Amino acid sequence: MGKNYYDILGISKSATEDEIKKAYKKMALKWHPDRNQNSEEATKKFKEVSEAFEVLSDGNKRAVYDQFGEEGLKGGGGPSPGAGFSGFNFPGAGSAGGPGGPTFTFTSFGPGGFSPTDPTKIFESAFGSGLFSHTASPPSEVTRPLKVSLEDLYNGAMKHIKVGRKRRDGSTEDKILEIQIHPGWKSGTKIRFPKAGNENARGESQDLVFVVEEKPHEVFTREGNDLVARVPVPLVDALAGIPGRTAKTVVEMLDGRKLQVSFPSGIIKPDQETTVRGEGMPIRKDGVVSRKGDLIVKWDVVFPSRLTPAQQEGIRKVLG
Repeated sequence: MGKNYYDILGISKSATEDEIKKAYKKMALKWHPDRNQNSEEATKKFKEVSEAFEVLSDGNKRAVYDQFGEEGLKGGGGPSPGAGFSGFNFPGAGSAGGPGGPTFTFTSFGPGGFSPTDPTKIFESAFGSGLFSHTASPPSEVTRPLKVSLEDLYNGAMKHIKVGRKRRDGSTEDKILEIQIHPGWKSGTKIRFPKAGNENARGESQDLVFVVEEKPHEVFTREGNDLVARVPVPLVDALAGIPGRTAKTVVEMLDGRKLQVSFPSGIIKPDQETTVRGEGMPIRKDGVVSRKGDLIVKWDVVFPSRLTPAQQEGIRKVLG
């Protein structure tokens, strides 16, 4: 069963042109996309009332619809295929709401019958384009997180992301986007793909924006452009020193290098720091890596979980 354009606009079949236009304006303002952001129901309703108004406000289309319904209007019934409604007489079906019996020629329908016009164009044709100029705004952007490992933020990487977006007609479209992760990028870095987001009712596409989020790392944390690594040191070594002439530990860096870091001389205090210049995160300037931050090694003094009475007594004798 076809659509009832009269019911859609809330009017009777005897409605005049003025009544049709008033009913359309009321319904169109209610369901206009600018008043119902991101509402699929409003978009659907706006299309329906616009189509109903386009048909009923045109004497020729209304006459065909009144006799053959939506199917006949759109080519599913009424005249034989190929007739295009040309030359058909509709007694008593003059201009909307009035008497008459002229011959209507519907050559503009084409061989496939009536096809609705873009609802926004119908609205602007009836009321002008400035009715919503005070509230209309560019399509908002769609923001999505992009989780990136610290290794990729240090070395750089290429990511291929599958994304889907909604089209104005209600369908969805999938595509693969290529994102180049540059060394030195930070959390909060934005990658914008213009017009790659969802379409609104006007056919305008939102920008798709990815926002970098740094994944936690097992060894390193990032503080600005510096890398912080916590290295455990047994309490006995922190107090008595590390045996051997070259007391060093190895820190495996984000690019796979094995970096030797010397233990501090003397007693190592909890959270004492050793700074290695130029071994931190890449620092970008004018699109290229110009230098690196520092590596900060924080020494975690590891205390024993328990001591025997003899050990406790020995410590008291030494430190007491």
